[in-house]
Amino acid sequence: MENKNRGSFSGSLGFILTAVGSAVGLGNLWGFPYKMGANGGFPFLIIYLVFVIFCGVVVMGLEMAIGRKTGKSPVLAMGELGKQYKFVGWLSVLCPIIISGFYSVLIGYSVRYAWGFLMEIFGSDSFGGMSGGDFFGAYTAEPMQVMLFTIITLAACGLIVAGGIAGGIEKFNKVGIPGLFVLLIVIIVYNFTLPGASQGLTYMFTSKGMEMAGTEFDFFNACRVAAGQMLFSCSLGMGIMITYGSYMKPEESISRNAWIIPAADTLAAIMAGLAIFPAVFAQGGTPNGGVGLLFITMHDTFTSMGNIGNVIGFLFYVLVIFAGVSSLISLMEVASAHFIDSNEAKGKPVSRKNAVLVMTVIIFVLSIPVCLDMLGGSAITTQIPLVSKIGCLVDTYDFFTEGIMMPLAAILMCLIVGWKKGHSWYEEEMEKCGNKIIGKSFFRVSIKYITPAMMTFVLISLALSYLGI
Repeated sequence: MENKNRGSFSGSLGFILTAVGSAVGLGNLWGFPYKMGANGGFPFLIIYLVFVIFCGVVVMGLEMAIGRKTGKSPVLAMGELGKQYKFVGWLSVLCPIIISGFYSVLIGYSVRYAWGFLMEIFGSDSFGGMSGGDFFGAYTAEPMQVMLFTIITLAACGLIVAGGIAGGIEKFNKVGIPGLFVLLIVIIVYNFTLPGASQGLTYMFTSKGMEMAGTEFDFFNACRVAAGQMLFSCSLGMGIMITYGSYMKPEESISRNAWIIPAADTLAAIMAGLAIFPAVFAQGGTPNGGVGLLFITMHDTFTSMGNIGNVIGFLFYVLVIFAGVSSLISLMEVASAHFIDSNEAKGKPVSRKNAVLVMTVIIFVLSIPVCLDMLGGSAITTQIPLVSKIGCLVDTYDFFTEGIMMPLAAILMCLIVGWKKGHSWYEEEMEKCGNKIIGKSFFRVSIKYITPAMMTFVLISLALSYLGI
């Protein structure tokens, strides 16, 4: 019997926009620009594109095929391939839950900044006249205020997910994703009018980027960061595309979507760079501003523009909120779908609303330590050896998910399907309803050899980096 709490997409456009919405998030607007800035600019972009093609497209197609063929969420889907493979599904379910624990906090930051610039437009001194660094430090040092905006974020996303696939998640993305790209274009066009903005283009698209940022290029570190960023940004290795694949209609072309979604995600990442770097250089800022690039550097940039800066700042952070929410609802859907499916399998059906409520509470509990950590400023969390070595709880959550769980899940899925189940297993699903596999030989070679080899390289590189080698 079909589980009425699961739902499905209304059509091709709804699926693509939702999948793109999942991929286009803070990984693009927050992660990609600052990681690109810290890893050499243009050379990093080239490495990133290589990982998108040989890993992103491949794992994207494989996950969607697994999801649609089994019609189940990650744990039960991997169990269909063999009970011994359920642990891979658990990796894919736990990963988005952990990510949501810090992702919701970061979106909450953006809500506070959007509200602040809106108030500035109407003459209220919402930032207290402080510089970007001073305000960011003051805000993150107030855990209760951070927690409040995190609750607002989770409540809004919970309501969207509770609305179901077509009525909630798809409906939001049909408006939010086109709106996101429109806002990006508006900000990019405005940035190009700023004096000195062309330096941002030079930084992003020429080999002079490293000199301008004052950084040395480390190939192995750039590969590790690019691979992790690609998995995080494309929503791979975290069960999202398996879950969304389970909602796909049989006539949908999996291979076509496997190329379209990473391409749209990469376009959004590059556009995010164009929305940030020209403005940063125009105001004399530094492109390798780290995590604070989105909140400190951009705050100073908008403030220095005068009244128009308040408007652009408000639009920019609304853009960040759209991008963040579109991804967070996907993360929450994976956890909720697992809760619904697992209870259904036990003969204890649970409503979507109750499943979403349970997962929202769990995610909020995980976010509390992140709020209290104050991005490494807490005297309590810094006493934890692992956290202190990595930097802060946000980085620690990111280390385990983006650094270990996601590439490991991608490797194992490729090995299980490529070497155990065989190519015919996923090709039969991808060729349903007369669809053709775009790059059939490419998928075959990559799933079996190239993708697992590249992901293994990433894991080894991470281990050596952590050991200081």
